[in-house]
Amino acid sequence: MDYLVLYKDPLFSIIIIIAIIVLVAIADYTRNKYKQKVKRQSLGDFAKNFEYYGIDDNISGLMEISKYPTSTLTFIADIYVTNGNFSEAIKIYLTILDKTQNLKDKMEVLELLGLAYYKAGFMQRAKNIFIEILKNNPRNVKVLSLLMQTYEILGEYKNAFSVISCLEELDENIDEVKKYMQILILINDSIMPLKEREREILRINKDSKITNKIVLNYLKTYNIQGFWDLISKSDNIYNYIDILWNLKNPNLDKIKNNKQISDVYRAKGIICDDIKCDIFELETLRVLHKYSSKKGNLGFKYRCSSCQGIYPFETTRCPTCGELGSINLVLEIMEAKFEKNYSLL
Repeated sequence: MDYLVLYKDPLFSIIIIIAIIVLVAIADYTRNKYKQKVKRQSLGDFAKNFEYYGIDDNISGLMEISKYPTSTLTFIADIYVTNGNFSEAIKIYLTILDKTQNLKDKMEVLELLGLAYYKAGFMQRAKNIFIEILKNNPRNVKVLSLLMQTYEILGEYKNAFSVISCLEELDENIDEVKKYMQILILINDSIMPLKEREREILRINKDSKITNKIVLNYLKTYNIQGFWDLISKSDNIYNYIDILWNLKNPNLDKIKNNKQISDVYRAKGIICDDIKCDIFELETLRVLHKYSSKKGNLGFKYRCSSCQGIYPFETTRCPTCGELGSINLVLEIMEAKFEKNYSLL
């Protein structure tokens, strides 16, 4: 009877509910602590795969005596990365990963390590690190973008496209990047028939702002008639001068009504008339061809409009800042060099 009264007592019910809540909280806390321990162990084991550069004992000693060593060491490592001393930066990151027990710090340092490998050109290592980070934080937009660029550099365009789909799910505005990657996939598709592939490339390129030069280079190889059809419709051919300059046997009938393209071949001395070129470098070469015994040539460099980095090779994505479609052509006048062939006899 006393048990029945105790059971019906509201205070007893409240105690039971509180006890259940406490037990659930303790179980949840224990589970989270265990998960963090497993993550730390997993990240520690994963970091050991990259200990090619070794652990720095001096840095280890600093971490033991300093109160806030991680922020100081990552700052130093960042300076090393900026100066291109990637081996020292990687050594610092690996030492921090080996010594720190804080999961948040481990994740941040692992991301910096992946970025250091990426900038150093160790793309496979960078890829493995980015994938490991995303296992623990799949909504990390920065790491997703880096992973996409890593796949792109490795030529794994379909994997890069799958990462773009993830970024779209996170409401990232990457429509131009998507078109760019679709065209790269099509260009490297050896199974799709050539005509169908070209038709699909032109369809995507029609609505893109950054893929026209990639498509022109593709058409130059596989459909020269299509190349002239596309380039003759361009409003500004300045960024395509390098393609036109190095193209053998230009279709003069196709370009006779396009002054911008004709100016390139006036500068080369292929079209001989008195019409002046609009671009200074081309006009200089035209005058040299017409009035001087000295012959000139064009050299090409490529400048990123975002970070102002200058490169000797053409690329759609800036190697330094990762900006897509920001590379502009820089013309350089140089003296033409004519090699002499000497007989070996």
